[in-house]
Amino acid sequence: MTGTKQDDWKGPPSSDQLSIRGSSSNKADIHNPAVKSTAALEGEDLDPHAEKRLLRKIDWALMPLYYDKAILGHAAIFGLRTDLDLTEGLRYSNTTMVFYCGFILGCYPLSILAQKFPTAKVCAVLCFVWGAIVLATPGCTSYAGFLVNRFFLGVAESGISPAFMLITSRWYTNEEQVLRSGLWYSCSGGINLVSPLLNYGLGSIPSHLSGWRIMYLFAGTLTICWSFVVWAFFPDGPATARGFSEEERAMAIRRLRGNNTGFNSTQLVPRQIFETLTNWYFWAVFLMSMLCSIAAGASNTFASLVFSGMGFNSFQTLMLNIPMGAMAIITIVGSGYLGRKIPNARHHIYTAACLPVILGCCLLWQLSSSNTGGRIAGVYLVTFFGSCYVQVIAFGTSNVAGYTKKSMVAAGVFMAYCLGNIIGPLLFDAKFAPRYSQSFTGIMVCFAVAVVISEITRFVLHRENAMRDDQYGPPGHIHGLEDLTEVENKDFRYQL
Repeated sequence: MTGTKQDDWKGPPSSDQLSIRGSSSNKADIHNPAVKSTAALEGEDLDPHAEKRLLRKIDWALMPLYYDKAILGHAAIFGLRTDLDLTEGLRYSNTTMVFYCGFILGCYPLSILAQKFPTAKVCAVLCFVWGAIVLATPGCTSYAGFLVNRFFLGVAESGISPAFMLITSRWYTNEEQVLRSGLWYSCSGGINLVSPLLNYGLGSIPSHLSGWRIMYLFAGTLTICWSFVVWAFFPDGPATARGFSEEERAMAIRRLRGNNTGFNSTQLVPRQIFETLTNWYFWAVFLMSMLCSIAAGASNTFASLVFSGMGFNSFQTLMLNIPMGAMAIITIVGSGYLGRKIPNARHHIYTAACLPVILGCCLLWQLSSSNTGGRIAGVYLVTFFGSCYVQVIAFGTSNVAGYTKKSMVAAGVFMAYCLGNIIGPLLFDAKFAPRYSQSFTGIMVCFAVAVVISEITRFVLHRENAMRDDQYGPPGHIHGLEDLTEVENKDFRYQL
């Protein structure tokens, strides 16, 4: 069939219908000078040099303001497990699991808040609340009290990452999103470059307080201070960002038309919620997110215990965590870079990143306890799970259209991340210590399944793109800023 079939399609709703349904054409956007001025750029090609300058300015406005932390795994070897009676059975694992239970509970409500209110301001408030809860952690004196603290810590953090996915999709083109997602997500593991030394120094301070309590006091104070930085400097979106001229704002919006994912809307669209929950692709991404996140517990929470079980002291254990930070940055940013540079290879990159994790689990499962070097290498290889996850984030930002649907998928991706982080620690029962061979065998199986799902998903998306090309012709951008889902907008093509 030829491209003339597009004329037979009844087309998207009218602009009046869109304003009722909650598109980017709602009143708040219609009267925004930046949104209105995009009309003046219609039919004009953007100046590539001006666009590059704008992209650099956007990067400097967004990328330096993401901050992450790593405390629990380090605090565990500075008295937390013994002080709070976490050494039996799954108690230590449960403190990780309950955090992600709170994350799941808060994920969708806080994602809705991030759509209804200025996203950056929501991030700043959540950052402040998170810091306040961390400051309260040293007051915990029992296992039960620590579980409650960890639960509410998860609730407070649950809105941050989905909001970052929304902000990324609001500022960057589909091709740019995977690298930028990799840059901010790399902070989660890259913090290990500095946190082991910092936490060792904090934990070794002579004081009547336990070392782990000092770690939490420092992290809480730093996070509260950082929340004011986020409030003051983090932009919500290109239509309202301070420090950008009206022309730059208009260009920032115009360059997103090619995404065919819509612009910004503060109105919830119920039909997009229903479409998300009944869309097979959402559940495929959900499973890929969950399966690759099962390794996060092994890497972030239990790596220190695995190293300690090899006979290393506290200082040596923390030093062995530093290369994991470097590995996280290299693998995550590298995955994002490859996804940016190699067209239609994102699912293949996800698959390729699963293989080192499978190899690392095999080493930890099969090598004898005397082969310390090989087992350390196995732990480091498991950190490749981050390379998989950054591609999942990109799937959620670039392969979904409609603002409510993007909010739903962003929250769903992180709910799946939570489920993976709940399942992962449950594999690390204390009875498997110090080798945790059975635990790493379980992770290996999960990643083998993830490989299969990734390649099947890519095959189906490739076929869908071909069918749309055949029925509707080459994609255009006429509906690029309208609040249509990828199912409704026949100009949409999936990033493979």
